[in-house]
Amino acid sequence: MNYRAKSSLWIGFVLAGAAVAVWAHDDLVLSRAIAVFTLCFACELIDSGLGMGYGTIITPTLILLGYEPSDIVPTVLLSELLSGFTAAFFHHEIRNVDFRLSGRDLKPAALLAGGSVVGATVGVMLALNLPKDTLRQVIGCIILLSGFFVVVLARRVVVYRNWKMLALSGVASFNKAVSGGGYGPLVTSGQILTGVPGRSAVGITSFAEAFTCLLASALFLIKGGYVNLTLFIPMCAGALCSVPFSVFAINKANEDHLKIIIGVLTMVIGAATLRSALQ
Repeated sequence: MNYRAKSSLWIGFVLAGAAVAVWAHDDLVLSRAIAVFTLCFACELIDSGLGMGYGTIITPTLILLGYEPSDIVPTVLLSELLSGFTAAFFHHEIRNVDFRLSGRDLKPAALLAGGSVVGATVGVMLALNLPKDTLRQVIGCIILLSGFFVVVLARRVVVYRNWKMLALSGVASFNKAVSGGGYGPLVTSGQILTGVPGRSAVGITSFAEAFTCLLASALFLIKGGYVNLTLFIPMCAGALCSVPFSVFAINKANEDHLKIIIGVLTMVIGAATLRSALQ
């Protein structure tokens, strides 16, 4: 079965599942669900194609729309757990990465996944214990700084070291657990800066980020967090439908230009979130 056939089959499966979930869930407002679906489709289109932008954009946008961080963060983490593994699969299918046991990309992906343990654990504990206003301020600062580093460090080259990847993963996973975003901009850019090819870096980030989301989601649920189904259903459907398109689009996109756009947009949204939290 070729890539197009697998993509069509996957999208049909996701839409059918979403339709059943909408029919079974009476509290879901259709107009709001369509808006969330569209937002998540667009953000995942960027994220699976660039390795950054999903949680970083969605979290502050939903905060600005009136959702609470306690509703957003666990829901974003769980949806990105699913979309991350899906993106890794399609990246492997189209040969952007090689995740076979003997493949070149499995080791760095496992290294980044392993480095997320400490960062995600500390981030979840902080997110569950900080006051809501303080958490919004923290989220705004993290996202603003993430966008800043994407822009400033985009063209620098540093020597690849395993310990640098572990440290990068720890900081990025902390960001992810606290805010639902900020992982991809740091990890994808960090890999590219150390010489990892762009397409490989994006696929590796999707794989490693899914493991970070798995750990953080489990910790949230164990500690009493919850998943807002009225948000999760359209969020998950939009993200999962977008993956095959975004993975294919990476072969056509100008990575340097899109990276700068994401960095600037991230800074703007982070600044808006921080301003809203301080008012």
